[in-house]
Amino acid sequence: MSLHYPRCARPGAVPPPADETDGIVIDHGRRSVTAEGRELTLTYAEFEILARLAARPLQVLSRHQLQTVVRRDGAAGGRTVDVHIARLRSKLGPRLREVIRTVRQVGYAYDPSRAAA
Repeated sequence: MSLHYPRCARPGAVPPPADETDGIVIDHGRRSVTAEGRELTLTYAEFEILARLAARPLQVLSRHQLQTVVRRDGAAGGRTVDVHIARLRSKLGPRLREVIRTVRQVGYAYDPSRAAA
């Protein structure tokens, strides 16, 4: 399955609404993420990875699928996605870091039920 997201909205186009999932708000129009009330400073790749994972809760996305976010041609190094995920988890903080679940030898899934109480 191939995912296609425009790099920038067409003039006059209505931006997609903000997604809110258990303490994380992803505002696609502003390209911002708020976690537990604090705005995160994310790189382009971190935002795209989180937005794609959150758009399909519990669905596993392979590293290869996520590599296309980092590099359009998918030619990023083998551990590049892992590095972006580690940085993203760090920015989400201790309570929300586990919402990004590692699926060994496959990729990652977004599971909002894993947020620490």
